[in-house]
Amino acid sequence: MAENEVWDVGRRASHGSNHLLDAGRRAMNTDGLAAISPPGWQLFSTEALAPRDRFPAFCEEIMRRQVALDAIKRKELPFDAVIAASNAGQVDITRVATSQASYVRTPALMRDGSDDLFAVLCLEGSMQSTQGADPARIGPGEGIICDSAEIGGLQMETTTRYWAIRTSRASLTSLLPPGYRFGGAVLNRNGLALRLLSQYLDALYQADASSRDRAVMGGHMIDLIAMALGADSAVRQGAESPGLRAARLEALLRAIDARSGDPGLNAASVAARLGVTPRYVHLLLEETGLTFSQHVLARRLEKALWLLRDHRHGHLRIADVAGEAGFADLSYFNRSFRQRFGDTPSAVRARLRGLEQADAER
Repeated sequence: MAENEVWDVGRRASHGSNHLLDAGRRAMNTDGLAAISPPGWQLFSTEALAPRDRFPAFCEEIMRRQVALDAIKRKELPFDAVIAASNAGQVDITRVATSQASYVRTPALMRDGSDDLFAVLCLEGSMQSTQGADPARIGPGEGIICDSAEIGGLQMETTTRYWAIRTSRASLTSLLPPGYRFGGAVLNRNGLALRLLSQYLDALYQADASSRDRAVMGGHMIDLIAMALGADSAVRQGAESPGLRAARLEALLRAIDARSGDPGLNAASVAARLGVTPRYVHLLLEETGLTFSQHVLARRLEKALWLLRDHRHGHLRIADVAGEAGFADLSYFNRSFRQRFGDTPSAVRARLRGLEQADAER
């Protein structure tokens, strides 16, 4: 019969956990991960720890960042984990990769008074929630709510990667009907809100956002979680806030930016990608004062200017620059470029090369 390794809050002192946590954090400075980690994120890895120390060290770190839980894993199975953690205003965010294990909130642990809520989004693997009326299994692209004020937890059935967004109960109860039960509530996989929430998390992880931008994004995430929980019109109306609209606009602008090099880009293709109608795309962009076509043109011109300025692309012909930026018509590119920057692409490139040569001769 398989034997389990159990980690509970009462055993913290017996593991000498402080030096393990320090070693796990130092590992992120020695294995190269810290050098490529996004600004604003704190990283922890079990890689540099002895195998017997990895599970208790991870448990200590994850509980410090989330909530007190008991943890269980099969003794014969190896364990590895990496945590990236950050704050975004009203929410704390962790991105976790972990081996198979279970994490449980018990009646004894609930005496700490914490009633925070966690929106958990699975990226890879599978997990099962033991909260709610019935156990629920979620996989990649799906999400669920864990409630610190309810018995139960999550079982990682395989090696799993996931996001966990921690927020106060008050921030969500104000957006949902009275008496709403959070524990085990499944986020709407097919809804726009969950897709936008995933895109927000990815953008925050990849971008060097200011503390103010992070706070704004955190508020938007709360709105999106509430929307992903909405099963009826009353809930949707309660959560339909400026934050949700701003999140949709942000996702739309990122989609335009990412695909501006495609000459066939249009409002219909972006709308299909975001799960909205072309008309809604145009309505969102009205707030910016620019049309869809104007946004696309501006992004393409900015990319063309960057290509002309970057010496690594100095071998490209002007026609190649136009194509790379998303222009199918060279005459239209030249005309638009001159209107925007006051000179032709060839003249801008020649002027920049002249400046570089002058600097080299000094």
